[in-house]
Amino acid sequence: MGIVMVKLKVMPVSPEVNKDELSAKIKETVESMDIICRNIEVEPLAFGLYAVFPLIEMEEKEGGTEPVEEALANLDDVESVESVEVSLV
Repeated sequence: MGIVMVKLKVMPVSPEVNKDELSAKIKETVESMDIICRNIEVEPLAFGLYAVFPLIEMEEKEGGTEPVEEALANLDDVESVESVEVSLV
C-alpha cells in the first residue's frame, strides 16, 4: 500500500459559519484519525458562501477516503464533503 494525497471539498451549512473555526475543526478531526493535514484553503464561491479545501496525506487502504469523509460530514456546521482530487505519492 502507498501514500495518497487527497484534496477534499467541505461545504458549510451557511455563510455565517466561521471559516477559521470550521478549518480548525476539520484539522482536529483529520489529525485525530492519524491522518496528516498538509494544508487548508478557503475559497469564496458566491453570496458570502465559501468552500474549505483540506489537503490530507493518508495511507492507501480499503475504504479509501470514506472514513475521513464521513467523520467530516458528521461535524456540526458541515453540509457536505467530497473528494475532488486523489493522487498516489
